[in-house]
Amino acid sequence: MRFTSEQRLDDGILEREFTLGEIPGILWTPGSASTPAPLILVGHPGGLRTMYPRLVARARHSAAEGFASATIELPGSGDRPRSAAAEEARADLLRALAAGGPVSDEIVDRLVLPLVEKAVPEWRAALDALLALPEIGGPVGFSGG
Repeated sequence: MRFTSEQRLDDGILEREFTLGEIPGILWTPGSASTPAPLILVGHPGGLRTMYPRLVARARHSAAEGFASATIELPGSGDRPRSAAAEEARADLLRALAAGGPVSDEIVDRLVLPLVEKAVPEWRAALDALLALPEIGGPVGFSGG
């Protein structure tokens, strides 16, 4: 994990952008933490820049309760490379929705399963790196999706 930027938000929360290999992420820690903070991994359905207002609002709320929060850019979102197969499945999904018909399980599986297969090991790697930081402790929870 390599921190690429750091800023103190107006409520004292420390916001640090990081990369984990090629994966960008953001870590927010409470400003007044004297012991390692429990961690909330924050899921989201879109790119970090697009989702930032919602993510930082959730991080601020969590920090007020003494929790650190972290998120990563998900596979195929933000500036990360797109998967041709996922883009094709997304187009099929949009066509099915526009036609007003049911969306088949096959379309959903083609869209979601490959992303989950990539995201799970990335979240695990991020969790391992975050828990190695002295300011982060357990327990760990997950919020969002």
